[in-house]
Amino acid sequence: MDLFIRKTDSPMGRFDVRLKMACGFSMSLVAIMVNSLWTLAIAAIIGMIFFILSRPNMFQIKLVLFSIGFIVWSLMISQGMFYNQYPRNVLFTLVEPNIFFREGIHIYQQGIYHGLIQSFRFIAMIFVGYAICFSTEPDRFMTGLLAMRVPFSLAFMSVMAIRFLPVIVNEFKTVHMAMRLKGYRLFRFGVIHSIKIEIASLRPIIIGTIHRSQEIALSILTRGFDIEGTRTSLREEHFNRYHWLIFIGILIFIGSLLFCKMMFWLYQNEVYYRTELRPLYTFVRNWL
Repeated sequence: MDLFIRKTDSPMGRFDVRLKMACGFSMSLVAIMVNSLWTLAIAAIIGMIFFILSRPNMFQIKLVLFSIGFIVWSLMISQGMFYNQYPRNVLFTLVEPNIFFREGIHIYQQGIYHGLIQSFRFIAMIFVGYAICFSTEPDRFMTGLLAMRVPFSLAFMSVMAIRFLPVIVNEFKTVHMAMRLKGYRLFRFGVIHSIKIEIASLRPIIIGTIHRSQEIALSILTRGFDIEGTRTSLREEHFNRYHWLIFIGILIFIGSLLFCKMMFWLYQNEVYYRTELRPLYTFVRNWL
């Protein structure tokens, strides 16, 4: 499938797996700690650059765009409708006040803005996450996890879970193709009927997945697999000088971000304050 093609020869694919994980973890910290719309937008742009460096195909690009569009739409609409902080300004009214909704249902300007901020958090993570997935083979994940001293059992289970994703997708496509050949069409007989059919279609998929996992487990046991045994890898992960520079830059950036947020938190809670740090407080308030 085009979705599961991984460009290991792309610029992102040539990164060490541990460096990719560091990039993903760093982006998650930025998404959690930063509250500024413009800074989160910059983070999303950086994530998009990582995604472009993975050289995705058109099917993968469509998947990412669909994911981003769905998240942005759902977050902005939900936050716009259920925003409960003050002040808040009504952009437009969906339902006028009545006996069921005393205040009515409105879309609030501040809620849309808050939803946009939350959207950029997810967009940055989506870009980086897909960039890592589209540029890394599962065996390299395994090698990277072992190089990080992750127990072999956990690394093995994680990689096996990744390996099963294409199988589950193929099972899903097979089941839906059989349903379509039998005349099934989504929403043809109403929403409730379609939901029941979709839930029922999960049964053969789950049963097939369990059956395949049992076959793989039996195959591993019959080959004398020992999880505690000593083993070697065809390809080892090594940091080169270029990777070390990027990794050190990530550490400096995350350390600086944590320091700035910590100093601002101490100032905000009246624990520690120095006049010399006023530019830092202003920077954090405006950009972080």
